Amino acid sequence: MNKQTIHVSRPEDILGYIPHALEFQPRQSLVLLSLNGKRLGATLRVDLPKDNGEDELARFADAATAYLRKDSRADSSLLVLYTDALEGCAQFPPQTLLDLLLTALDGAGLPVRDGWVVGPEYFRCLHCKGPDCCPAGGQPVERIASSTINAEMIFRGSSVARSVGQAVARRRSESAVAKTADAMFSESSEILRILEGSWHAPEVFRRALLCWDTAIRSEPGPERIPFLLASLTSFHVRDAVIVLICRGLDAAYGGAVSSGVLTGTEPPGIDVPPTGPIPYATWKPGKTLDAYRRIFDAVLLGNSSQAPQWARVDRAANLLVGLYCGSAGQSKAAAGTLLAWIEWARGRGSIAHEALEMVLQEFPDYSLARLLRDFVATGTLPVWATDRDSSWSGSADRAA
Repeated sequence: MNKQTIHVSRPEDILGYIPHALEFQPRQSLVLLSLNGKRLGATLRVDLPKDNGEDELARFADAATAYLRKDSRADSSLLVLYTDALEGCAQFPPQTLLDLLLTALDGAGLPVRDGWVVGPEYFRCLHCKGPDCCPAGGQPVERIASSTINAEMIFRGSSVARSVGQAVARRRSESAVAKTADAMFSESSEILRILEGSWHAPEVFRRALLCWDTAIRSEPGPERIPFLLASLTSFHVRDAVIVLICRGLDAAYGGAVSSGVLTGTEPPGIDVPPTGPIPYATWKPGKTLDAYRRIFDAVLLGNSSQAPQWARVDRAANLLVGLYCGSAGQSKAAAGTLLAWIEWARGRGSIAHEALEMVLQEFPDYSLARLLRDFVATGTLPVWATDRDSSWSGSADRAA
């Protein structure tokens, strides 16, 4: 899900907005938008079911409705069905599915105010009764491209990929960090040799998180990048970085302490990072270990209504894109998986799933990517992504 507040006056405006909200052009998809009065809330996209049996379609309609119902403020909905079926064929529009969706949404207190079926060349209103609404074949899709909202979003700097795969690839485009990371990747192998078996030593672990925290706050210098890449090979560091991104250093370190994983031996006479340690004060826990553990688990699994620190999340995503593009091996697999987790945290399940498929194409045995892909495929969203006040509303460097 994603949230936006826009002003529209025509169907073309809604249909022009949706691809910008998703960052890609949907195909063979159902898109539902929640409404609270006249205010647009969540945007949900799911693949259309491949099985056209009525029982399967009914389950699909019920599941899609349940996802949209998580927007507790919603009192109605908009429905858009994107289909590759050719206009005029027996499957266009897919009336059985539409009837089931209308019934399910109405029964959930989210009656469909308006809806559209969008085909390869034409679109038409769901409730169209005659030529006064839509011509016999529907309206040409070119009207969507020329809509006011589409032009406004492009003016603000938004762009639409032709597919979810292209959207993910665009997010992996090289950056200054990527070029630096590529040049520095070989140095991370030496750091791995020096710190082998020491990542879960309490001081090494805390200094690793401090290095990540500093890099998130401001773009890291080239001397820090090999250490960041090397640290991602530690599963404990990798998981704590997720919590660090969302809740900060105290929550990440406290969660690791509470889990009992910091049992390693400090390496004697070695600076961490090797380019010079980062000064830090002695850790003074502000919560019980049980409280730290609950926060740590809630962030990883999305079982919290508290919003992540979205500005940090967006900066971390930019950093991880660079590290992903400029790395290899376990470091690259970890960076790609963390990026996918961030997309899931943003409520962008389609992009998260595609990103994980890309990781697994290169690293088929990377267990966290497999587990997260299967989890995302269930359609589960973080609790914070189901409320417009706590969900992600777009990064500062793209249209709002």
